Amino acid sequence: MRKLGPYLAAWWRLSRIPFLPLGFLPLILGYVLAWRWGYRGSVELYVLSFAAVILIMWMTYYLSEWGDLEGDRMNKNSNPFSGGSKVLVEGLLPPKASLVLGIGCLGAAVIIGLIIYLRHQTGPWTLPLGALGIFSGFFYSNRPFRWAYRGLGEVLIGICYSGLPIATGFYLFTGFFNPQVLLLSIPVGLSIVNVILLNEFADEEADRAAGKRNVLVRFGKEKSADLTLCLSILVGLSFIRLVSILRPVPLWLVFLSMIPLLLLFWNFIQMWRGGYRTAKTLETLCRNGLLINLSMTMILTIQLSLTRSP
Repeated sequence: MRKLGPYLAAWWRLSRIPFLPLGFLPLILGYVLAWRWGYRGSVELYVLSFAAVILIMWMTYYLSEWGDLEGDRMNKNSNPFSGGSKVLVEGLLPPKASLVLGIGCLGAAVIIGLIIYLRHQTGPWTLPLGALGIFSGFFYSNRPFRWAYRGLGEVLIGICYSGLPIATGFYLFTGFFNPQVLLLSIPVGLSIVNVILLNEFADEEADRAAGKRNVLVRFGKEKSADLTLCLSILVGLSFIRLVSILRPVPLWLVFLSMIPLLLLFWNFIQMWRGGYRTAKTLETLCRNGLLINLSMTMILTIQLSLTRSP
C-alpha cells in the first residue's frame, strides 16, 4: 500500500479533483431547471450523465497534460491555478500514463453516452451534445486542431463549462431546449472565461515560447487586463439581473449573493491597479475567479430550486 501512495497522490493532482465542480455544478443547474419544469428521471440516468461529464473532464485534463508537456516544462512562473498539475514535469508519472488515462476516459465516456441514448431514449440531441464536449476537450491541446493554441480555447471553455452542461442536464430529462438555459449560461460562461484569462497571465512567457496563440499572447497583458475588467462588469450585471428576476428572493439569499459580487469587486479593483503584475496578488485573483464562478453557479441553483414551476 505504501508503494501505491505516491502514485495515488500523483493521480489526484493529475486529475485536478478540486476543479471538477467547475463542470458538474452547471450540469446540476440543468437538472434543477428540468425539475422546475416538472420533469424527473431515474436515478441511473442522473448517475450516468454525471459520470459522463466527469469522464470528459478527466479526458481533457489528462490529454492536455500530455499535449502541453513542452510548454509546462518551460513554465517557471505558474501558480496552483495555472501551468498544469506539474505531475508529468516533476516525473511523478510517465507521460504515457496521462495519454493512456485520457484515452481510457474517452472510451468510457463514449460507452456511457451510448447507454444513456439507447437505454433511456433521451432524444436525438443526446449524442451530439456529448460529441461536442468530447471533440472540444480531446483537441483542446492536441493536434491537429489544438484549440488552446489557436485562440479558440477560451471560447470553447466558456461554452463547455456553462451552456453545454446546463443544456445537457436539462435536455436529458425533458427532451427539448429552453431559452432559460441561455440566460443561466451567461454569468456562468463569462465568469469561467475570466478564470481562464486570469490563469493565462502567469503562463504568458511559457505559452508564447511554446507557440500558443491564446488571447493573452495575442493581445498582451495590458489589453487582456482590460478585457477581464469588461467581463467582470458583464458577469456582475448578468448575475444581478438573474437573481432579481427569479422569484422568490429571500433575504438570506440576497446576502449570500453578495459573496461573489464582493469577490468580483475586489478582483476588479486589483486588476485596475495592475495587481496581475505581482505573483502573490495574481494567485489570489485566480483563486477568487474560481470562487466567483462556483458560488454564482451554486446560488443560481439554490434560487432556481426555490422558484415556482411555470
